[in-house]
Amino acid sequence: MSVVFNNDLTVGYTENGTGGIAVRTGLSMAATGGAGNPTGGDAPGATPTTSVKKDTGSDDIAPWGEDNLFPQAVIKDIERNTILPAVLEKKTSMMYGGGLVYGIITGKDKDGRPVFEAQSISEIDEFFEYSRLDRYAFEGLLDINTFANAFPEIILSKNRQKVKLITIQEAAWCRYLKVKKGVLPGVVINANWDNGGTSKDENATTVPVLDPYFDAVGNLRAAKGWKFIYPLSIPSPDKALYQLAAWNAVRRSGWLDVAAAIPEFKRMLFKNQLSVKYIIEVHSAYWEWKYGDWDGLSRDEKKQLLEEEIKAFNDVMQGTNGAGKTVMTTTIVDKKTNQEVAAFKITAVDDKLKDGLHIEDSNEASTHTYTALSMPPSLMGVSPGKSMGDGAGGGSEPRVLFNNFVSTSQFQLDLLTAPLNLISKYNGWKVGDKYIVWRFLNPFVMEMPESKPKQQESK
Repeated sequence: MSVVFNNDLTVGYTENGTGGIAVRTGLSMAATGGAGNPTGGDAPGATPTTSVKKDTGSDDIAPWGEDNLFPQAVIKDIERNTILPAVLEKKTSMMYGGGLVYGIITGKDKDGRPVFEAQSISEIDEFFEYSRLDRYAFEGLLDINTFANAFPEIILSKNRQKVKLITIQEAAWCRYLKVKKGVLPGVVINANWDNGGTSKDENATTVPVLDPYFDAVGNLRAAKGWKFIYPLSIPSPDKALYQLAAWNAVRRSGWLDVAAAIPEFKRMLFKNQLSVKYIIEVHSAYWEWKYGDWDGLSRDEKKQLLEEEIKAFNDVMQGTNGAGKTVMTTTIVDKKTNQEVAAFKITAVDDKLKDGLHIEDSNEASTHTYTALSMPPSLMGVSPGKSMGDGAGGGSEPRVLFNNFVSTSQFQLDLLTAPLNLISKYNGWKVGDKYIVWRFLNPFVMEMPESKPKQQESK
């Protein structure tokens, strides 16, 4: 068994048959004097402090959720909701903007912002096409927005001199191996966790992990093997491995269940309700008044006369032909009480579906969902529910909200470009003495239309 160390001996790497194991030696860079790192009094006096959550279960997998099926449960909730899929895709599209570009930083402007200058280099263009970086970027952002975790995979050339490919693994298929002595041994990729999949079955592949917090380039050079996971995540409180997306609160709170229950209730109501528009109450004395010896009639004769009466009422009251008709009622004398009574009474039945049953509840559930997703409804161009409204900003509101969204999404964009910046350094991609860096081309920011009319041209 051979062990390979990085330049400053702070990290060692060895193969174990199922994947690589990276080990932090605990030595400080000051003690090892590695090339390219500060030495002596300028070196860090200690390594970063880390802590590990206690193991749960007997498997070698760190479970994602109590049953290790948290991502699959999230996907099911997304698929049964009318807002979540569209908003998550919309957020991803707005972040993606004009897509990935590469270049160099030439300096800073007067406000301290880096000045980016795009470049065109054939080797990088080939890498861009070979890796399908458009798909890498969009799929990675979608995983970040959905799960707050993403799993890019970096693949080296056979001689390990260059990174030749980067791709995104499906987040729902990825599970960390349990931390051992402060080190993540790897990520197991298996598409069958919800079908009895394990870390050791024929469909599972273990890929070693690069630590994104600590000398990723040096660790990549020191490691053996050709492919590595560079994990990305949005930090959330008290989460050690799998981070939790902020919007998950709408699942925990129960509002997502409310949103799902309302259409199901209405579907059953449409299916099962007795569609009655009018209730007609006929006085018992009416039949004797109209037909004489009513009690002397047989059951079949009574049934036939009742059917004719109901059909006559139905012809008058039902359909558009009955709109605007006049219905005349009559009074008769009840022989039993010798009192004058109405022959029949017509009562209209309220149509609860027409009145918008549970629309306000649907509106409230939608509002909570949009709030959890940090997405104003006006940016989606829709107003679900009754009286949800688009706000008071008129046409300028979506423009302002869009610009605010783009300007506050930088961290998520930096996450996706971090592995690419690592690749630039590993591959030695430079222009002069400046390394190539990667950026997302911001989308066209919506601008206020000119309010002042142009002067007419005169000839």
